[in-house]
Amino acid sequence: MKKNGEETVTPIKNMKVIQRNDFQNFTLDSVLLADFVKINRKTKKILDIGTGCGIIALLLAQRSKAQITGIELQETMAEIAIRNINGNKFQNQVKIINENIKNYKNIFNRDEFDTIVTNPPYFEFTGDISQTNNLEQLANARHNINLTLEEIIKISSYLLKNMGSFSIVFRSERLVEVLSLLQKYNLEPKRMKNCYTKWNENSKICLLEAIKDAKKGFSIEMPIFVYDENGRRSEYVENLYK
Repeated sequence: MKKNGEETVTPIKNMKVIQRNDFQNFTLDSVLLADFVKINRKTKKILDIGTGCGIIALLLAQRSKAQITGIELQETMAEIAIRNINGNKFQNQVKIINENIKNYKNIFNRDEFDTIVTNPPYFEFTGDISQTNNLEQLANARHNINLTLEEIIKISSYLLKNMGSFSIVFRSERLVEVLSLLQKYNLEPKRMKNCYTKWNENSKICLLEAIKDAKKGFSIEMPIFVYDENGRRSEYVENLYK
């Protein structure tokens, strides 16, 4: 049996990513989100809110020359993220900040970023203690105890440049809520991709991009299937790790 605090190393895209078993580990959702994000030559500054072990920042650094900032509330996770950035030789491109994003006005400038990406807590925290875990750090990652979805979207709108992009992954059941909040804070939904565990099941998660102060116009892209009809991981998903 593993003891709390034990580390593992996960290989992905020719990188080695350190994780700890007593903190929330990265999942396929983060890998899908990093692949979903659109980056072009005009993308100079990217912010990853709730960077965790730094997986999204690492994957984006492989795809672009943009300067990337990952902000993480939990000190231990921020330290692991820094180790991952340094260990994979991205220290000149990626910076990790151990801070509460709620202090955003003291940390960043308004309209500072071209792109903001986030894999936020999936479940709305209702105050019911049964929603939490004996390990506070896991509970914080799974439920929006420290930061609500609305706060994330409001903050992102403040920090994004005009026509900057906001990309998020979330549970499909929260789609209506997400769309409403995005438009409330002048982030126009532009494209979405549904993800299905199996071809004959309902969508579990959504990937969505919104553009600050953009004109209306929305597209639903081809879906992602994690497993094929034979129960094997799809070629698309396999290639995300190679």
